[in-house]
Amino acid sequence: MFRRLPCPAWFIFALCALAGAQERSISGEYRNYAEGFAVKIPSGLHGVTGDQSGPERGLRIPLPSGSSLSVFGEPNSAEYKTAEQGIKDSLSQCCDSGRPVVSAAIVGKVNGAKGRVVCGERVIVRMLAFRPGGGPIYWLTLQTTIAHAAMDESALEAVASGFRVIAWR
Repeated sequence: MFRRLPCPAWFIFALCALAGAQERSISGEYRNYAEGFAVKIPSGLHGVTGDQSGPERGLRIPLPSGSSLSVFGEPNSAEYKTAEQGIKDSLSQCCDSGRPVVSAAIVGKVNGAKGRVVCGERVIVRMLAFRPGGGPIYWLTLQTTIAHAAMDESALEAVASGFRVIAWR
């Protein structure tokens, strides 16, 4: 009924399964050459990557408040024409009760947009920047609570200021 795999085949299968689920902790600077960006992680914080399914698109940064922020790149599959359009669309899907407030923003040295929406006790702040010349788009997202919003938004601003576009491979 079941065929026994030879030891080397079983061993390779086990290693491949483990390799796909390895979480890494990162401090200092995170570089993602596949998506073409780097970001400085503020002192005292660390990023976590390798915990998502599929290709590595970015990282999550747990905050002391228990909230987290994420930074990732992806293709512009929704074909947003502007960062403001992307922010409005993404935040309008976050909750029914809140109205997003959107403004222009600088992400590192790249022009982008920033939006904020309050959904009950939750606060979602999102930034979006387009890669100059085309290619991936970059999302920075903070999910926090009203009680921790001011402190956590300063962490988001620090991460955004340390964002930069790098060679895309």
